[in-house]
Amino acid sequence: MRTLTLALTLAAAAPLTAPADARDKADPPRKESVEESAKKVKELQKERTAVLQKLVDQATTQYESGRGSYEEVLEARLQLLQAELDVAEKPSDRVALYTKAVDALKAYEELAGAQVKAGRGTSAAVLKIKARRLEVEIQLEQTKIKDAKGGK
Repeated sequence: MRTLTLALTLAAAAPLTAPADARDKADPPRKESVEESAKKVKELQKERTAVLQKLVDQATTQYESGRGSYEEVLEARLQLLQAELDVAEKPSDRVALYTKAVDALKAYEELAGAQVKAGRGTSAAVLKIKARRLEVEIQLEQTKIKDAKGGK
């Protein structure tokens, strides 16, 4: 009896799942809805980039004045880079963004070195910044290779 009840329950539940799959295929999202969502994504990406740029500026100012840490600057800068990359549409734009990030990281690296010489920083901080810079430089070179191969 239990087996029969279980079989009937499973048989009754099966039609409930099948129409949902069919409904998903039969009712595609409206073109207007997709365009509206795409526009919203672009607006949110633009806002995110602006917020992260402010964060980078504030973190850098605090770090340069000795009131903030290099970790905050690095984190903010790398978040900004990712946000900008998310918006970039052309490989040449990505190369420019990576180049700008490498230049900024080199400046942070020099600043960290100066702080070590002044007794206000550690060599570990310099090495961490350098490692992040090298990571971004590798991504830059990989993007250049990908762009040269035609974006494949």
